[in-house]
Amino acid sequence: MVSKSIGIALGIALANCFGSSTSFALASFGVVTWIHMYCNLKSHQSIQLKTLNPYRASLVFSEYLLSGQAPSIKEVNAEEPLFPDLLFLNFISANREQSDALSSEAKQPASEIEVRLQLGSKLSDAVNNKEDALALFSLYKDEGYILAEQEGKFCCLKKVVRHKQDMLKSLFQVNYLYWLERNAGIESRGASNDCRQGGRLRISLEYVQREFNHVKMDSESVGWVTDGLIARPLLNRIRPVCEAV
Repeated sequence: MVSKSIGIALGIALANCFGSSTSFALASFGVVTWIHMYCNLKSHQSIQLKTLNPYRASLVFSEYLLSGQAPSIKEVNAEEPLFPDLLFLNFISANREQSDALSSEAKQPASEIEVRLQLGSKLSDAVNNKEDALALFSLYKDEGYILAEQEGKFCCLKKVVRHKQDMLKSLFQVNYLYWLERNAGIESRGASNDCRQGGRLRISLEYVQREFNHVKMDSESVGWVTDGLIARPLLNRIRPVCEAV
């Protein structure tokens, strides 16, 4: 209410000063708009978000995989770009401190996973044949999601019956898959091969089943809310009878 009153008073004062001058009106509009945007920017930067979206979660998980510790809320918020989906607008203002606590090896996966991740994929996005589909359903029979890699994309399929933490768990597996790819040189050889013993999907899922609760507890200990992933997946769902809707 106070800011609204100040704005009205400022508008009246400027109108009295500039009268009907178009050039002065445009100049004052530009200055006031810049001030307004700058204040919004500083307000946005002052907020310390405790929830996990795909980018923040990837930063947390990547750092955990590298150091064994979850980074703090302040460190992660300082690294998140203002426009995650618009790469040419991603910048950090000169007055904003960047965190030196997060390694570059943790920052790179977060940026790349953001581009490669597809939540709520259709079954046809993830598999090319019946053998791959059966292998995935067998591997993920006890999970609320199915994860596969197709043409460089991490395709996460959501089941109809699921837990609200399934998307967060699937993203942890995506981060470990990325780690296997970059640090161990284990790349995808097709869904059916990846689901077999020693395949990267099986290796990563077994790791996630062992470590997910640990990374959750470590994240919660530094203040993160790990109830689920803040995201807008596609509306596709996988039924228990292997039908995608």
